[in-house]
Amino acid sequence: MEPRDSIGCTIRTLSNLLRRKFMSAHPPQKGPLGSETAGMIMGYLCDHADKQLCQHDVEQVFCIRRSTASRLFTALERDGMVERRGIPGDGRRKLLVPTAKALAIHAEFVVYQQALESCMAEGISQEELQAFLQTARKIEANLSRKSVFPISQKE
Repeated sequence: MEPRDSIGCTIRTLSNLLRRKFMSAHPPQKGPLGSETAGMIMGYLCDHADKQLCQHDVEQVFCIRRSTASRLFTALERDGMVERRGIPGDGRRKLLVPTAKALAIHAEFVVYQQALESCMAEGISQEELQAFLQTARKIEANLSRKSVFPISQKE
């Protein structure tokens, strides 16, 4: 099979190109926002600042493990990007609230993010874009299932 005919290779190529394009305008920062995942999660929290989001909600949306999310939010809290606030009546869950600092940084990125989305969608019809997104969601669902795919184990 040619790499260009492989779903995995195609996704990896798109991911590399997207990362490269983004980093050309916004070189990585030091601290917790230096990772793509941290930036996407903070963007999500800022875009949904009006909702009551907890760590578990973010874990589900981004398909990340609890330990990864805990480390990330501890660092974001330490750096003044997010506050954890208790929920009355539920001592286990904490709301994740972006700070004014995070909202200001996010506002700068929104303009670039919209330009990047436009760049990716150039020459693609609305129908093609919807078909791509539907297919990508099906691939995500397939990969998210906890089934074991067949791999022969050598003895």
